Amino acid sequence: MNVDAKATRRKTPTAPATKATRRKAPAACATMALGSRLAALVVCTALAAALVLRQRGGNESGASSAVPELQTGKFERVRCARQPSGSPPPVAGCTPRREECGRLFVEGFASPEEVAALRDIAERGMAIGGGSGGPTILDLQTGALSFEDKFVDVWLALNATGRRPYSKSDVKAYADVASRAAALLEREFAADGLQLTAPTFFSRIRADRPPVIANDEYWHSHVDTLQYGSFVFTTLLYLSDAETDFEGGDFVFEEAGDRPAARVAPRRGRLVAFSSGSEFPHHVEQVTQGVRLALTIAFTCTADAAIDGFLSRAVDDNEATRIQAEIDS
Repeated sequence: MNVDAKATRRKTPTAPATKATRRKAPAACATMALGSRLAALVVCTALAAALVLRQRGGNESGASSAVPELQTGKFERVRCARQPSGSPPPVAGCTPRREECGRLFVEGFASPEEVAALRDIAERGMAIGGGSGGPTILDLQTGALSFEDKFVDVWLALNATGRRPYSKSDVKAYADVASRAAALLEREFAADGLQLTAPTFFSRIRADRPPVIANDEYWHSHVDTLQYGSFVFTTLLYLSDAETDFEGGDFVFEEAGDRPAARVAPRRGRLVAFSSGSEFPHHVEQVTQGVRLALTIAFTCTADAAIDGFLSRAVDDNEATRIQAEIDS
């Protein structure tokens, strides 16, 4: 295996043995070529099942200009939908019940500096990968990065291509917004004991790439608890601006019962939060121009589905500086 010599001199951070990674272990792995360098990178195609942007359903690709925009800053409480058979048992004081579900969005949840730091995280990782179609996924916890129609481990890919790994300082903004999102949910939903769950990931959608595989069709309706299993609350933090960075791409809460549809136009720093059950089926409009970037941060009430050691693969700042000096030498 012909790997860059500088990359082989340093140790690659390994994934912690988390409950989430044990529960969703990849079924099959292989090796592949990355760019012009042959590197033994773990390609876990089974990760696609956990990181699919949308489950197949009706086509909601049309524009939602007639759908009213959700009112900012106002918490809307709704009746929870019946949970599907096989769902985890409710956790008292955490899982929303009866009339305790709801949604809201907050303007300026993340500062411009935090948005810039989060965009840098996404852009650095996605620069060495990219889906074959419009969507690209980056999950720093598992390391999963879209590469054509598969996934590679971004931490191994950074090492194999002679790039500096993410440092603790690099991912601080990510940890900070995740912590504040949990606090927001706990306050608004009176939910105690929320824990991060997988997948928690960056998503980029490019308008200039048509779908290649079924998973590239991100615009179909879905429900998060059905899609991901462990989600109890979902938060979406936008890292790009509709009508400036891209066209289309609004987030649409679909009509459910007597509740009308509502849309959210992405704006940098804007956060959407909602209970993840069937009370809120939703979809993303097709992006017709430009690039849409967002961060999904999800929470569970069940310890077995929680992430252990969030962002623990990031290296200490001193180690990152040493590696960068080695790369530059």
